[in-house]
Amino acid sequence: MKKTLFILLLLISTFSLAQGTRIIYEYKFASSLEKKDSLETELMYLDIKKNGSEFYSRQKFVSDSTRDAYFKKQIQMGSTNFNYRGGNTGKVGFSVSKTYPDFEVVLHTGIGNSRFLVKNENPVVWKILPDKKKVGQFEVQKATADFGGRSWTAWFSQDFPFQDGPYKFYGLPGLILELEDASGTQSFKFLGSKKFDEVVKIDKEDIGSTRGGMVVKTFGVPGGKEIEVSEEQFRKQWKEYKNDPVKDTRQILSQGNMKLTLNIDGKIVSDPSEVLRAMEKNQKEEIKNNNNKIEPALYP
Repeated sequence: MKKTLFILLLLISTFSLAQGTRIIYEYKFASSLEKKDSLETELMYLDIKKNGSEFYSRQKFVSDSTRDAYFKKQIQMGSTNFNYRGGNTGKVGFSVSKTYPDFEVVLHTGIGNSRFLVKNENPVVWKILPDKKKVGQFEVQKATADFGGRSWTAWFSQDFPFQDGPYKFYGLPGLILELEDASGTQSFKFLGSKKFDEVVKIDKEDIGSTRGGMVVKTFGVPGGKEIEVSEEQFRKQWKEYKNDPVKDTRQILSQGNMKLTLNIDGKIVSDPSEVLRAMEKNQKEEIKNNNNKIEPALYP
């Protein structure tokens, strides 16, 4: 009986370590400074585990899981003809990881076709204020900070045993439930929390035609290894991309072993010069319209 009880307690302990807490936020943001009144919305997950946390877009998670399930199925079938058309990848491409207990904070994001791993070099310095209010059933307290080129106001709750929060924010004596910048164009609002396993089940309705099952959570994009850079190196990469957003594509095409075709208003374009001109126009327009980054200090 004692042996059985010991094994049962061991199993419960092991299972508990495999579980984490998922904090769900509503992220509202304006992509463009010219459209401050047109806020977009994305559900974000903060997955907190024993050794750290991951903050990322729910829709991107669903999209990545669908993609991984497709390629796994094709490979198992022995197929070499991949025709994955993608889907709704969400509006937020970045993710942030934090390690405990040292709180090393890393931004995972992309510029053009390249993926970057950017370690945070400037910790958030908070000023805790006496103001308090209720967020749902939780009592929260106010704190402010200047970070990443914005002035932020946070409301944190000590009802949660975590000193974490959305994006790169942490270090308050509780979980951040609400966070908003002074311009009102970037905000996070707590929607709820739940337990989850290391291997997360994706509901059938979330992934469309892909059959349900157990899939391992992945981040980033296929075929793109992250390049580790400093914040200054990242800023340099961004400036170069703004000046010439098709530089990498031009170099690939110049090697002569790859062809690109574009469908522009129903017209198929395959001439390399035309393709590059069309891509450059499109990407410069995207840079111009997407000018309200969450951390402006990284995007001069």
